[in-house]
Amino acid sequence: MEAGRNIAVASSLLSSMNVPYIVASPLLLQSIPFWKTNGVLGLQSVVLYSLPELDGAIDTVVLGGLVGDKIALVQERVRKLCSRLHGWITLRKTPVEDRKVSILLYGFPPNVGVVGTAALLDVPNSLENLLKRLHREGYDVGDFATDPGASGQSLVAALSILGENPVIASGVGRMQEAVEQRMERARDGDKTVPGQVREKCERSFFAFSW
Repeated sequence: MEAGRNIAVASSLLSSMNVPYIVASPLLLQSIPFWKTNGVLGLQSVVLYSLPELDGAIDTVVLGGLVGDKIALVQERVRKLCSRLHGWITLRKTPVEDRKVSILLYGFPPNVGVVGTAALLDVPNSLENLLKRLHREGYDVGDFATDPGASGQSLVAALSILGENPVIASGVGRMQEAVEQRMERARDGDKTVPGQVREKCERSFFAFSW
């Protein structure tokens, strides 16, 4: 690839093309049966997938492997690649306001209020900036865009509560109530609420709607 591991070149190249960079190739050092049993081994994983991902590659697909001394494709894997490409093309043609975007936040171990935490990273502010950018670009981010009290801190606090086992067990219909009650308790200084949730609730709050 022209970019190699040069970030500036990779960014310029991918920006000018404005299409997803998808890595799909057969394995060059593993037979198909061995791959299906053991997965992709370390060296090939690094060369074929990990290094391209540093340049911006996404959606990696193994297309096949060795059969004897020849490289063969697996039809099911080729169909999977075609399906994924069709999905990306469909997404490109879908109006921005109708697209659905998933944002995954770290939350392990569960039930201790660690949703949205990461060493040396400001997850709440990053989430807030991301949602604001999506709104500017035409995505529907719900009440977050118009509520003056909305913030990344309050959103992460609400998600921390929603991730607790008792709240999950109570069912979707009671999740909104659970968030409101827990945040009210946190703002009142209830020490039974996990410390990180209390801190997030005390900093800011907005009417989180499930």
